[in-house]
Amino acid sequence: MKIAAHRNKPSRFTRGDIFDDLAFSHAETLAAKVKADLWQALIEYIDRNHLSQADLVLRLKAHQPDVSNLLKGKISRVSITRLIQYAARLNLEAKVKIAPARSGNDFNSRERRSREPVSA
Repeated sequence: MKIAAHRNKPSRFTRGDIFDDLAFSHAETLAAKVKADLWQALIEYIDRNHLSQADLVLRLKAHQPDVSNLLKGKISRVSITRLIQYAARLNLEAKVKIAPARSGNDFNSRERRSREPVSA
């Protein structure tokens, strides 16, 4: 069976940041990026220290389904606050850096871009 050549072509092009491309508001994008960064740092620590789900249930003082969601990357089911609590329970320090947006990445230009159609 032959697959048509057009199926191998990307159907959407990104501008470099998936959160921007999904047309989230600036606040939603910022929150999603912070959450993703926290999750990634936790996962890297967990992997480096070879912590099992059973270890995490005890150390995080969490239920097994919550630990499973964390490990599977289902971060929509975990709040930013909970991720920070998990970091503290693993004796990690969490910091959020606030800085002016880079040129062309401010609220007004982001809102303008969110109304532009994505190339198909």
